Amino acid sequence: MLVISAKSGQLGNRLLLFANFLAFAIEYNCQVLNPAFEEYADFFSSTAKDLFCRFPATYLTIPANKRLRKYYYKFNRYLAESGRFNTINIQREQPFNWSNSPDLINELKTHHLNFFQGWLFRDGWFINDMTNLSKHKLAIREYFRPLKVHQVNVSHLISKIRQTTDVIIGVHIRQGDYLQHQNGKYFYNTQAYIKVMASILELFPAQQVTFLICSNQQQEKSDFQHLPCVFANNHIIEDMYSLAECDYIIGPPSSYSMWASFYGERPLYMIRDINKTVAMTDFVNFYQWQGKFYPHQDWGKSYWQWTH
Repeated sequence: MLVISAKSGQLGNRLLLFANFLAFAIEYNCQVLNPAFEEYADFFSSTAKDLFCRFPATYLTIPANKRLRKYYYKFNRYLAESGRFNTINIQREQPFNWSNSPDLINELKTHHLNFFQGWLFRDGWFINDMTNLSKHKLAIREYFRPLKVHQVNVSHLISKIRQTTDVIIGVHIRQGDYLQHQNGKYFYNTQAYIKVMASILELFPAQQVTFLICSNQQQEKSDFQHLPCVFANNHIIEDMYSLAECDYIIGPPSSYSMWASFYGERPLYMIRDINKTVAMTDFVNFYQWQGKFYPHQDWGKSYWQWTH
């Protein structure tokens, strides 16, 4: 049994890491527990009623609340650090994935708890573990279906937009926390996003385009008055899954929009240069991404450079 006993980033990172474990579990016929999914478990049909956040999901669930989930997570952190169990610490010197660590499979103790912790565990799979993610994508998507109420809200939003447009382009405006992230490397002001959107609009001269704006910071609607825009529901799950229903997605390098690209199988354009004239070839399907990891002694300055 594999136990994810440490948290890695926010929603997008947690989903991508969890999905990686699910693919491995299906491939090698093992179970996964994810107490580190506590803050987001209540949003998904497979985990909302299961304290343990188990995969495969089971009908014998244990109801949970936020307080109980937090206690359960702390208890697993204690067990992982107690020295009584097989705890695998992923060091920060290099990113980890199942493909480049075949010996790890032999280290797993069958019929025992195997705890995993380490931030970089969630990174390397992007480029080396695509095969299993693709192979088991239907089971992974089914596991991460949002609750019905969120599905209905997303469906209502998207269907309403499609009544009057040919192409929906999801725009992930990541500001807020990105002002400090990697020293603001991918923080763009609103006018910069508008400039990119105007460039993309020219790619569809004969079609009606509507941009769906999703942002972690309040946006002034008047700033977008010269573009065909609709604003999303301003809900962390509904916005992510609304992006997954768009025809194309744009945004800065972020696991949030990458999950939307994976889940919805939608092409994504990662904005790295706001002055670039965007081409259709810049939109890349999830499984086409490649990348190189640049480690730094100061972990906060380590980063992936995504290419295709």
